Amino acid sequence: MLHSLYSIQKVKMGDKTLLREQKWLHYLYLTKEKNVNLEQVESLAGIEDNPVLSYVEKSLEILNDSPKVNEYEKEIIEEVLIWSDVAKCGLEHKRKEWRERGFQLGIHNIGSAQIYADEKMAVPIKERVLDKEELVYILIYTHGLIGQFIRGEVRFRQLEPLIDFLHQNRETYSINIGNMLYVLNQCIIEAVSKVIWNEVQGEVGNVINWIVEGERGKEYFLKNRLMKLRKSSIKDGENFNLLYDRYFLDQELKKLFQTFFRKTDMWYVEAALHDFSFDEFLKIFLLIYQKANPLTLKQISFEPFMKDIYYDYKGKKMINLYKKRIIEAYLKELNIEDLMRGKYVQNEHVEMAIVAMDQLDEIIGVKFIYSKAGEKLIEFCQEAEKSPLYERSIILLYDFFGFRKDGFDRMQNEQIYLSDMNKSQNHKKVIAEYAVGSKMLDIGAGGGVMLDVLSEYHPNAEVIGIDISTNVIEELERKKMRENKPWFVKQADALLLKDFYEINSIDTIVFSSILHEMYSYIPYKGGKFNPEVIIDSLKSAFEVLKPGGRIIIRDGIMTEPKDQVRIIEFDQLKGIEFFRRYVNDFKGRKISYEQVNDRTIQLSINDVMEFLYTYTWGEEAYPHEVQEQFGYFTPSEYKKAIQNILGEKGRLLIFQHYLQDGYEEHILPHVKVMDKDRNTARLPDSTCFIVIEKIE
Repeated sequence: MLHSLYSIQKVKMGDKTLLREQKWLHYLYLTKEKNVNLEQVESLAGIEDNPVLSYVEKSLEILNDSPKVNEYEKEIIEEVLIWSDVAKCGLEHKRKEWRERGFQLGIHNIGSAQIYADEKMAVPIKERVLDKEELVYILIYTHGLIGQFIRGEVRFRQLEPLIDFLHQNRETYSINIGNMLYVLNQCIIEAVSKVIWNEVQGEVGNVINWIVEGERGKEYFLKNRLMKLRKSSIKDGENFNLLYDRYFLDQELKKLFQTFFRKTDMWYVEAALHDFSFDEFLKIFLLIYQKANPLTLKQISFEPFMKDIYYDYKGKKMINLYKKRIIEAYLKELNIEDLMRGKYVQNEHVEMAIVAMDQLDEIIGVKFIYSKAGEKLIEFCQEAEKSPLYERSIILLYDFFGFRKDGFDRMQNEQIYLSDMNKSQNHKKVIAEYAVGSKMLDIGAGGGVMLDVLSEYHPNAEVIGIDISTNVIEELERKKMRENKPWFVKQADALLLKDFYEINSIDTIVFSSILHEMYSYIPYKGGKFNPEVIIDSLKSAFEVLKPGGRIIIRDGIMTEPKDQVRIIEFDQLKGIEFFRRYVNDFKGRKISYEQVNDRTIQLSINDVMEFLYTYTWGEEAYPHEVQEQFGYFTPSEYKKAIQNILGEKGRLLIFQHYLQDGYEEHILPHVKVMDKDRNTARLPDSTCFIVIEKIE
């Protein structure tokens, strides 16, 4: 076993005497710092108390098991590994001393090399092996740079000190430097992720060959470097080639970025920025160009931004969408042309901050800062999660920062919601069977499953999904690229379809579980829950529908007669508590009820169903479901509304209503539903399926 591994295990078992003898272990073990790349972290709360020590231990274990290097080479690699991350650690008083002495703690390889060199100064000269120390020092100084070059974060020239050192000392060392570098980088990368190592080991081998051969000038062109920095965004569906060509058609912008990237290295770029669009990515760098001194700037660390933009949501590390939406709104106000001219809008609530990391303005950190009121509001939104206050807090956030007013952005719950919508694929197949023609619109495209089904059933049709929510459209664009989908998406307003499409131009228009959301969320002509939003949405669709075309609706419906009474008996007392909270928070209408006993209530049949929709979804979706009214028309009301819209220009091909399969089986174990005589009663129809055809 490596001596260093043995020392780590002894200390972890409680033997602290080793800390006095081995300074590297002292710094790694005695620290409150948690400097770790958050890309590979699943939960911030789950980060170990000492993640750096654990990482170093993993890298040493890989080295310990490696048969590819001899004992002397292994000894050198071991020395490099135990010192290469000390700049991330140390107690605060020691870190303060290092900073005061000018050690670059923000650029960990440089800072660790400086600390290593400083510690060696305390050793008597006759006890030192200078040749070995010089090699260890240069390997610490260039630690991790091969991987960072492959990621596009640093330039190849950052490896030139190692190339120069090896060239000047070619006769000094009787070691296989190429093989040793390969094992060292395997330890560095595989300790982060074996998957990543398997992906990049070929590239690592190529870069090492360049180093050993003394190659220079291996820099990436701007497009290749940006492509590497956007690797995870591209994997998520970003159409990088299209975006690059679109933006860098402007040669002035291209030249500016070429100059900027030719002289600048950066850290934690992907970890901080991969969830931001290409447009936002460019604007962030242009802001840096304005706020930092491009003449002196050499290194940019996105570590402060990375640490700030993530938080734990339900025990899992997630991007903080409250902060992300605020930054998105701020960046949307900025114009690339203006930024290139040195002009940008000041925002009283958010701005990019440059953190000086040295005294020469050569190394900076980047983050966004918020006004004190904004910070408090963000904290309030996080605290309000999982409570009825959630939606109200989000609205406050919208109003305060002036962004995204549409009520369809479910923030962190958006992915869960879209996933749930995608599970309803079987119902959507029925819709596809009734779709006709060569041009089809899916209104409120959500997670894209209706688009998939329409495209599958009608491969020769042009299938288009529209949605008013910006983040839904962005996710669908990524899905389209990621999965090579044949459909298209467009941000558009279903109430104003003729502003986006010609009259009599669409063959099929689908409203799948979207009309009740429009009814619930859109403050239309004076208020939400206005039936006119349904009427005008169908009028809007009918205007652009071709003669012979179809409008297909699948949505909620109320039952009739409306005055029927039902009794609900809960299996547990907490059911009544949930119901009382629901009655207080439900936005659709006032719900009146009579409490029969501590587990039983009596109320109207449609109020029963409206409540059971929310009760079925449970606490997770409660903050959203209390905002929505699923049933808005009875069958006779729906038929009358359609007749008023269509007149003689359309006809009802299908008008069905039913109780969704499996609904009773799901809800009845938790509640008993009875009529007013306390006889068990079936649940009423809650879903409608309607097909309308425009007469030629």
